[in-house]
Amino acid sequence: MIPPPRILRPGDFRVMPWKNGLGTTTEIAAFPEGAGLDAFTWRVSMATIGASGPFSAFPGVDRVIVQLEGEPVTLAHEGRADHVLALLVPHRFPGEVATDGRIAEPPARDFNVMVRRDRASAEVVVHQLGPGEAARDGAPAHTRIAFAWRGSVDVVAADTRLTVGEGEALIASGDAISIVAGSDGAIVIVAEIAAPRAGVG
Repeated sequence: MIPPPRILRPGDFRVMPWKNGLGTTTEIAAFPEGAGLDAFTWRVSMATIGASGPFSAFPGVDRVIVQLEGEPVTLAHEGRADHVLALLVPHRFPGEVATDGRIAEPPARDFNVMVRRDRASAEVVVHQLGPGEAARDGAPAHTRIAFAWRGSVDVVAADTRLTVGEGEALIASGDAISIVAGSDGAIVIVAEIAAPRAGVG
């Protein structure tokens, strides 16, 4: 049975230490729910980058990062050219590649999606909507997490209409979702998690 869509509020999020112990992350949602850093199939979170330093290593995990605010962060991926993050533009990289984040004027804030590539895959879409503007997210997915970074939105999922306030998220399974921004416009980040392979989830 497909679970109904539900709202995740900041009080539902988990604040957890980084795997390398150099900071903390705010976990919005994970599968299995409550899974540790070595046991999740997928994980959606936010983090504050307070200083330059190494990212945690996650072998076998594909990562997508979206910088939300702050001065540009440069990611130095071992064996690859440096990549300067642009605000609200997703960047994908393998979790096992040694990566340093460099920031001239901290702090910065980012949104992260991680999936174990042998179990699932993920895409991240950023919707920047004007007042009352609508968007539809219909890519094939098993689970969607729609995070309202700025403004509030109404989301229709599984024939249910829910209001997602700023800083809240909606988690929905199954069909496409429709998003309508409130009177002040909105920025919504949608993580689309593809169905796990047979035998997982």
